Amino acid sequence: MGPECGMLSLITLLCISGRLSESVSVSCSPQTVCALRESEVKLTCSYPKTTRTVFWFSFKQKSKWQNMEHPEDLALDSDYAGRVSTESTDSNSALTLRELRESDSGEYHLMIITEQGQNLSSPAVTVTAADLQLKMTQSGQTVTLTCSPSCSLTSKPDNYYWYKNSVYISRYTPYNRPQPLVLSSRADTGSYSCSVDGSSPVKSSAVDVFIEDAEMNVSYTNRQIDAVEGSSVDFLCTYSHPEAERVSKAFWFYFRPEVQSEELSEEEQFAGRVEFIGDKERNCGLRLRDVRERDSGEYRFQFSTQSGETFTGSPGVTLKVTGAEGPEQRSVLKLIAGGVSVFLALILLTAALWMWYCDSAAVHNNHPAMAMTSGPTSRVSDDEDDVHYSSVLFKSSHSQEEPPLDTAKHLDTVKEEVQYAAVNFTAAPRALDAEAADDPSQLYSQIQKHKPPT
Repeated sequence: MGPECGMLSLITLLCISGRLSESVSVSCSPQTVCALRESEVKLTCSYPKTTRTVFWFSFKQKSKWQNMEHPEDLALDSDYAGRVSTESTDSNSALTLRELRESDSGEYHLMIITEQGQNLSSPAVTVTAADLQLKMTQSGQTVTLTCSPSCSLTSKPDNYYWYKNSVYISRYTPYNRPQPLVLSSRADTGSYSCSVDGSSPVKSSAVDVFIEDAEMNVSYTNRQIDAVEGSSVDFLCTYSHPEAERVSKAFWFYFRPEVQSEELSEEEQFAGRVEFIGDKERNCGLRLRDVRERDSGEYRFQFSTQSGETFTGSPGVTLKVTGAEGPEQRSVLKLIAGGVSVFLALILLTAALWMWYCDSAAVHNNHPAMAMTSGPTSRVSDDEDDVHYSSVLFKSSHSQEEPPLDTAKHLDTVKEEVQYAAVNFTAAPRALDAEAADDPSQLYSQIQKHKPPT
């Protein structure tokens, strides 16, 4: 019978020529192996019990054989020295390859030597040395890391493990449900790598992650608030954080130097009087009811994100509370205000009287015995609406009278000595008749001045 060969899936039918009248079947499982570098792989093939000798070889090492037509045992190859071991029975053989290297990738075969002296080769088992690949994508301030092998691992691990600066960070994701590692905080800056075993030295190549300073801020509407005891006050403010961050806690606290911040609503002093009127998005308003003088001080707002970042708005809002005015206090204040008003009025009145007195004394000193009297009134016309002129008579301090002076002759002298004069018009002037115009005595007041005796 001529030789016949055939193959079906993982089972290879090897045809034996010569005296053998039946085929020999050899199966290897798995037919392809993907494993991480530095890991360990195991190749297994099974065969009939008629086999006498078996060994493993790889055609990629053919250049090192003494006869290229005769494969050599892999255990004797220097490239695999100390890294391979074989366990064989009368029906199967297993090759264990440790510390897998990239150069180990290739096809491996099991050589079978039958009792009849036939050399038969098993189907090829393909081995691939894989690497863990770390992919990084960034959108704004958010960095996403994804860990995956370069090929589908034959032996499925349980989890992916994450490292920062070569230190395990106690974070992992299931291998069968891989989830990326999302970073968005300034505190996440560092060098990252991953592995599929928390204790394995096999890790991916490291990637450097740098996240710029996050925009975290607190802005207060008023930094100084004055209030009366018993009233309510609102501390108005807004705050911001990166979009990728989520706020885990937000609260106000009463600032005390060198004292750890405590949520305001949990302090006994403010129990039942605090109401947070903001939200955990952007508004951080606070209402404090029934304020008291001891509430005076500085208040600050603080918030934390899920990534562990904490920010405090500093300096905060300073509250100053003053005591309230009761009815008795208001009455006393009104009484004091009224007394002050009366006192000021008396001062102004006294000042006015004193100025009037001083002006009167000055006039009296300049003319000590001056008196002004009205003499007979000369009537220009019989009509009462005519103009009247008063006769003005100045008397000196002496009782002796002197004859009247000639008015026309001493007019200039009189003008110099007379300091005050008054002329009264009782009616509007009108045209004088010819007789009145000729009589000067009816046109002017008669002025007499008595000089003191010489």
